[in-house]
Amino acid sequence: MDITHPAGVNFFKNAVQRLKREENADVSFIVQPRGKLIPILEKECPGVPFVVFGKHRRTLSGKGFGLLNRCWQLLFYLRKRDFDVLTNLDDLGLSYVSRLLRKPLVTFEDDIDNLFGFRRYRHLPTRVVLPDHLPVKGKNIYKYRGFKELAYLHPNYFKPQKESLKRFGLENSDFVFIREVSSGSTNYKHLVMGQLSKICPYLKALGFEIVLSLEEKSLREQFEKDCIILEEPVEDIFSLLHFATLTIASGDTMARESCLLGTPAIHTGGREMAINKELERKGCFFRAVGERRILEAIRKIIENDIKKQTTDAINYAIQHEWEDTTKVIVNNLLEVANQVSREPGS
Repeated sequence: MDITHPAGVNFFKNAVQRLKREENADVSFIVQPRGKLIPILEKECPGVPFVVFGKHRRTLSGKGFGLLNRCWQLLFYLRKRDFDVLTNLDDLGLSYVSRLLRKPLVTFEDDIDNLFGFRRYRHLPTRVVLPDHLPVKGKNIYKYRGFKELAYLHPNYFKPQKESLKRFGLENSDFVFIREVSSGSTNYKHLVMGQLSKICPYLKALGFEIVLSLEEKSLREQFEKDCIILEEPVEDIFSLLHFATLTIASGDTMARESCLLGTPAIHTGGREMAINKELERKGCFFRAVGERRILEAIRKIIENDIKKQTTDAINYAIQHEWEDTTKVIVNNLLEVANQVSREPGS
């Protein structure tokens, strides 16, 4: 399993446990360090071996050089290893390595709009596994019902804990969760950093407490007067999302996570993504760029009790429409591994 972002740990962690417990599978990680990825990996997947290749780079040229260098390193490392199947989450490099090694690769993807990712590698993996509401077809395309985030937010794995609110003094308060991502990401180079600080006085005037997840710590002074600023990694950040009245996020992943936990989200990052259309149709995911439109979305959510509507819609979908994504991961990996074992000479 190749992990290049902390989101990959959340995505694969329950599948790792099931593969080891139910299939006695030998699982290991290839890791590209980024932020606190390695401590998170060690905490969530204790005892699972990993090796480190590459490093996270901020500039486009740096990312290109780093990708080539990491592919070269992985090629020489993996050619000496005995394994049945490779897997990753929306990452470009391993696709070329697996093709050169003639080894099967199962890639899980949900961002088909990324110009530097999916469109460049989509024909290379053995399987590309996608949510079924994405408009993609191909002989190596496999679909499932739901979202990648349900690999760790599905009720089979996550139960919100109201006790988690006490640590922040929020057990008797209405609060809004804000997530401001860094513009260091290729997808969010266009962001004006610190823009969400302008929304905070309005929320405070409405009587809300504000919980802030801030990726760019240099912006702390802009927010600290109005916000409870989290020190990541937070032990139970998903309980905070679940119990919030609404979420305002410049990053798309946390906006989706919020919706899937029953809390309406306003995405301020400006990206129009096919993956979010399903949640937009359910009336819980709102796109808003600029202070005026964000304030309009806040008023709409509060005045129409969108929180309750979101909770009801998501609970119904999880029970009747969407799959447990961890089961999807395990089934796809086992199917490909079993195909390999049946091939002559294997």
